[in-house]
Amino acid sequence: MSEENLRLRRLALFDAVCREGGISHAAEAVGLTQPAVSLAIKKLEEAFGAVLFERGYGGSDLTQEGMLLQRRVRRMLEQIESAVAELLAGGKSRAHDAASVCRHLTDAQVRCHIAIAQLGSAAEAARQLGISQPAVHRAARELEATVGATLYRRRVHSVSANPVGVEFARRLAIALNEISQAAMDLVAARGLASGQVSVGVLPLLPQRLLARTIGRLQEEYPNVAVTIREGAHARLLEDLRFGKLDIIVGALREPRLDGGVAETELFTDPYAVVVRRGHALAGRRKISRKDLTAYGWVVPQQDMPRRTVVELMLATLPTRPRVVVETSSLAMMMAMLEENDCISLLSRSHILYGNYRNDVVALDIVPPKAERTVGYTTRADWLATPVQQAFIEHLREQSRIDH
Repeated sequence: MSEENLRLRRLALFDAVCREGGISHAAEAVGLTQPAVSLAIKKLEEAFGAVLFERGYGGSDLTQEGMLLQRRVRRMLEQIESAVAELLAGGKSRAHDAASVCRHLTDAQVRCHIAIAQLGSAAEAARQLGISQPAVHRAARELEATVGATLYRRRVHSVSANPVGVEFARRLAIALNEISQAAMDLVAARGLASGQVSVGVLPLLPQRLLARTIGRLQEEYPNVAVTIREGAHARLLEDLRFGKLDIIVGALREPRLDGGVAETELFTDPYAVVVRRGHALAGRRKISRKDLTAYGWVVPQQDMPRRTVVELMLATLPTRPRVVVETSSLAMMMAMLEENDCISLLSRSHILYGNYRNDVVALDIVPPKAERTVGYTTRADWLATPVQQAFIEHLREQSRIDH
């Protein structure tokens, strides 16, 4: 077995030492020699740059850093075992329990399966991983044999993950993410002001709110790395569920989401009907619903919450106005407002704090279902690092200040 394939095994052996209270007892429990277990622990300590155990005559006691790693490793193993148990419950094989199956999983199998599921095919997985397609196919076959379940759709020229395989890959990715989180926990424990936060941002989030949050976070953690990814809710939610994002900030869904995610409210942010500054309707004190039919509208695409509000609004007008542009791009929407006599719908905070606050005017008319709740979404079982928790606390504080 290659050094790379020993990574999962090392973590499992580390967990065994924690459970058994010493290397010799762990070696006996897993059927390996004491030098083999000692070497695995040494390699793990080198990988994390940490001393994990204090060794004495009575056994091995976890250091503070060892305790932090144990918490994450235990979460990882429990999540993998839970995912495997569901496959075993739904499959034909009853020969092994989840724990014994997990002991036979290799890094190659897990890594290849996650890549196939995320990239859509074994060919793309091989290309990204830099290995041959036969190697990916072999890992896929071995994984199916190990877990006793069908994870792929096989066609003449392609192999892709089926729905069961995609969900299994998601749960494996989340489990492995615990080890990345562990590395950041250890950095924080050493008093180093660094870490990483990956944030998904939905349209209409006040950019200044996020900028101020990051500014306060960097005062506390000067070397923090914050990754911002803007996009549609469906795509960001998929990345969150796969562990590519830590948190999504923006308008919460109606009705509220379930299925393994948690939504937390920050503030209400009403919608407003808007036009460009200088528009014929911009200076009027009283706007009738008939006035709103005389101009074209720029509307969001169908899968966006604002589109539902726009449709409710248009349904209350005497006649349906012309929809000039339908777009998911906020920049395109703003360009249409600036260059044409169009009408659209934005949030109050975007008008007050956004980059275009000097270019648009809110009309004196209240749209139906005007309230909109802004908050953040995380995985329900997510355990934040100190840096990630600090980001959330600063986000809450800035939301209170601004709203």
